[in-house]
Amino acid sequence: MKIRQIAFASPDNRVDSDIVAEWSGLKTDFVVNKIGVESRGFLMEDERPIDLAISACEKLLAGKDAPKRDAIGLVVLVTQNPDYRIPHSSALLQHALRLPASTAAFDIGLGCSGYVYALSAAKGMMQAEDIENALLVTCDPYSRIMDRTDRDTIALFGDAATATWLSREKGGVIGRTDFGTDGAGAENLIVRVGGAAKPLTGLYHQQGGAASDRDLRLSMNGRGIFNFMMERIPSSVERTLSLNKVKPEDVDLFVFHQGSRFLLDQLAGRIGIPSEKVPVNIARHGNTVSSSIPLLLSELGQAGKLGGKKVLVSGFGVGLSWATSIIQF
Repeated sequence: MKIRQIAFASPDNRVDSDIVAEWSGLKTDFVVNKIGVESRGFLMEDERPIDLAISACEKLLAGKDAPKRDAIGLVVLVTQNPDYRIPHSSALLQHALRLPASTAAFDIGLGCSGYVYALSAAKGMMQAEDIENALLVTCDPYSRIMDRTDRDTIALFGDAATATWLSREKGGVIGRTDFGTDGAGAENLIVRVGGAAKPLTGLYHQQGGAASDRDLRLSMNGRGIFNFMMERIPSSVERTLSLNKVKPEDVDLFVFHQGSRFLLDQLAGRIGIPSEKVPVNIARHGNTVSSSIPLLLSELGQAGKLGGKKVLVSGFGVGLSWATSIIQF
């Protein structure tokens, strides 16, 4: 199983941290130096999330040695912010990309750990069903569930989409994965209203009983997320190395979910990883949720830094959930 190419798309609407600081009341120095974000892309009001995913896929399909559209047998889309409650966004993507009707397509409703989960899910389905080529797509625009005055979230997140071409051929390895879930921490990152538990419409919805804006937007307990990460991820890294029979010194790069600059520095220090082995791109994009790992891999690939490398990837966050694996490029 091989990762052949990764492409990404970022909104044209760029928002610098001085603007975010003005919206939220935070200081620009805090946003840039503590959180680590200098600029990020936000979708405009009239732009659809699926359009960003389409853009990432079209960039990949237009690339050198790209797969033929009729050779793609599987589309997996990772998102917790689909365009519609129904239908699944991967069906919209299959149609927009003019992929054959024989293409299997489904969504995975995971956030920060979603890319690593989806690598394993796609690999397993491709092997079980003899599928030669797949597109793994991520697009989770948190701008759709944030309030610009919310100091806990607005300075951190950005929008992006990525497309990964997976191929059943020799030349690369997607290794064994360590998974985990701690649903007791679900309240640490949540949108409380709008799902089936507390719908905005339906058989029992009362007119005039609209939810507050606070319940409709993303709520985050940053301290809870940080404590979860520091407790769970170092041991996940250790288990993943053991599962794949890899020594820490044999890993060329540790590509972590780009949660925040402070978070990444603390995590690398706790595990004891040299800073030169922990690439960071959050300054240019913000925390792009499920897109953060493949977006960073795409930039590293474009810079010629992935060829022949052994890379540990680890995603963690909303759920609370985590997944860590080894990729041999």
